[in-house]
Amino acid sequence: MPPSFRRPEPMTTFELVPDDEREGAPDDAPGDRSGESRERLADLRDRAVARWRGLTRRGRIALATGTAVVVVASATAAVAPGLLDARAERLRAEAVRGMPGVVGDLSEPVDASWTLLGETTLAAVLPGGVLAVSDGDGVRGIDARTGDVVWEHPLDEATCGPTPWTAADWSSPVDTVVCVEDLSRVTVLDAAGTVVSERELDLLEPVDAPGADEPGTSSWSQVLPAAGGTVAVLDDVPVELQIPWRPGLDEESLQRTLREAGWRDPTLRIVDAFSGEGRAEMTIRLTEDVLEDCGVMEDGQGGRSIAPQPWVDATPSSTTLGMCGLTRAVTPTGEIIDVGDDWRPLVTEPGGGYLVPGETSTIFDAHGERQATIRGLAVTPSVDTEPAALRLALLGADGSAPSLTALDSGGEPAWSVSVTPLTTPLARVAGTLVLVDEASLTALDARTGTQRWRLPDLLDAETDGGESIVGAVTDGTRLLVGISPNSVDENGESKPHRLVALDLQDGTATWERSGTGPVWGLFSAEGRPVLVGNTLSGLAAP
Repeated sequence: MPPSFRRPEPMTTFELVPDDEREGAPDDAPGDRSGESRERLADLRDRAVARWRGLTRRGRIALATGTAVVVVASATAAVAPGLLDARAERLRAEAVRGMPGVVGDLSEPVDASWTLLGETTLAAVLPGGVLAVSDGDGVRGIDARTGDVVWEHPLDEATCGPTPWTAADWSSPVDTVVCVEDLSRVTVLDAAGTVVSERELDLLEPVDAPGADEPGTSSWSQVLPAAGGTVAVLDDVPVELQIPWRPGLDEESLQRTLREAGWRDPTLRIVDAFSGEGRAEMTIRLTEDVLEDCGVMEDGQGGRSIAPQPWVDATPSSTTLGMCGLTRAVTPTGEIIDVGDDWRPLVTEPGGGYLVPGETSTIFDAHGERQATIRGLAVTPSVDTEPAALRLALLGADGSAPSLTALDSGGEPAWSVSVTPLTTPLARVAGTLVLVDEASLTALDARTGTQRWRLPDLLDAETDGGESIVGAVTDGTRLLVGISPNSVDENGESKPHRLVALDLQDGTATWERSGTGPVWGLFSAEGRPVLVGNTLSGLAAP
């Protein structure tokens, strides 16, 4: 909604001084002068209006023309700089509210206002700022603002999820938390902790493989809570199965060798947690082209074998099946994305959709439809309040001097700057792009690539394994950076982690706090900063 404006009274914006105004009146006399000031301003206004009315039309035009600059300057000077800064901060905060990685005001230091102790695992972020955490006794709902337990439900050694991984996941709450007990029983709870579904999960019958009684040839099933209120089921996969292999096998001979060794291509089923109906199914098939990526082992006597090991990963954004360098993923709505080879990840973008980075990167929309291809390693800031802005890519990243290039909607470079090989974008907020490398932060103008500021020694890159940035959140004006030590000593002790709030305009440190031990994530849960490590902590001003 556009702002509304009230037409001012005549002449109230002019600072005209009558001829008979007293000189030498103190501007800052002691005592409460607010009443006197108001009377003085009213008197000035009345006399100015009277003078204006006494002028001819030509005189009024001349006076207005001659004082136009004075009027603007006086009106600007009448507003305290602090008020202008506060208004600008409010506008920036309103512009980014609700976006991934955005929290409330960071002008004052924040500390851990609550911490969960004991062996707990974050299971899901639910609407209303509720964090679902699980332990050996069940699942609980935690208020991200206070740390209070708002509900709890007993479960026996259950796996609950889908667990958020990226800033986009944290800022996109899921409607339900799905828990799996004994690989077969599924319980679904909503944000209020109400059980909305309980059912048994149908698993496929195991297939006996030759030599199944021998060590290392047993089979197992994997069941994980997955995106969109589903369960990911990987049935009966051989564990550490060694398959004889020699290069040059034709497809028929290869498949016969695999069957004789007891191998079955892994098939991942995506099952609705409520109804048990299948939503999607995908299989990775071993072929001659990918066998060498399975990990070839030699016995020293000329014999060679492979040991395929499929894996499954599930987040609120996608569910992934990988094996031998091949990766396939399925979206929450059931569309399958062929990520490809070379162990390339599927990255959830802050603005929605997916990115598959590589020497040639591919952009998909939220439904898995291919949108664009970039000839370079496309990169996405962890916190991005301008996801519709220029696309970022590292070009020549395999050389000694890669360049970070911003591409417009047509794929044409808008600007390019040289960076170190390990440089990655951390945040893009309020027109500022913040980059991180081994030891420093550098801020660029997000539209032109011009450097705004640089902090060369923010990170300790030398002492006791050094430090790394593990996450960031923003209020639109400042960037709060989580910095964690990379190592622990022989006693399991480590340097403290640090929280540093930086002004996005000039890089100055607004404040800094330290805490015990390493952490691996700093995220926003519905506008509330949460620090993730061996414990889960909510951050707030004291």
